[in-house]
Amino acid sequence: MQALDAALSSPKSPALDTQALADCMEACAACELACLACADACLDEPDFVSLRRCIRLDLDCADVCAATARLLSRRLDGDAKLLRSMVEACARACATCGAECHQHAEHHEHCRVCAEACRLCAERCGRVLRDLPDTYGETHPPVSGHG
Repeated sequence: MQALDAALSSPKSPALDTQALADCMEACAACELACLACADACLDEPDFVSLRRCIRLDLDCADVCAATARLLSRRLDGDAKLLRSMVEACARACATCGAECHQHAEHHEHCRVCAEACRLCAERCGRVLRDLPDTYGETHPPVSGHG
């Protein structure tokens, strides 16, 4: 947690909501672990062949979440467009993996847990994306009353 505090208090940090950033980094780390645990548990299931897509998406999502958390923690003089691309990719990976795990959640508790971690991570990535400049250099803060 001290490394997270240090990253958030950096003097050259872009104008990002530090709480949203911290929440996103924590959600990425939690999602990475949930995806790895889900993939491992899927391999132990008797019908693991039917869970191939789930396992693959779990592993892909875990890798993207880990890389995103690391990039978010650096932030010093970073490339905002690269950071935006990574956070967008993380949100997409989480949405895709979460949707797949949700399909298996009724029969596999590990898929239910993973789907929830993916949902939360995608949501937290969305909050960070509002503060990162888009292709045109614009940010998209929430409209009052909708945020």
